[in-house]
Amino acid sequence: MSEKPTPEIAAHLLAALCGEAPAIVCPTRCEPCMYGECYDPPAPHPWAGPEDIAHAAVTGQPEPTGNCGCCCACTATAEEQLRHRHAPRRH
Repeated sequence: MSEKPTPEIAAHLLAALCGEAPAIVCPTRCEPCMYGECYDPPAPHPWAGPEDIAHAAVTGQPEPTGNCGCCCACTATAEEQLRHRHAPRRH
């Protein structure tokens, strides 16, 4: 997005960040997790890969930060989610 948000949109985004308005959060997943190549055992890891970091540098954006949004990047709860995710499906 190269254009600045309107004052109304900016106010709504600020309210959502402060927990004063509803918001949908879509965590970003790293490329391996997007293709089902999750960490096993689960471990925190960044969402940004070398291409993301290079793109940010070339376009003058800050270096991407933050962990992958996949369940395999979380804690003990993720282990169960990962087992469930890769368990054979029953029909």
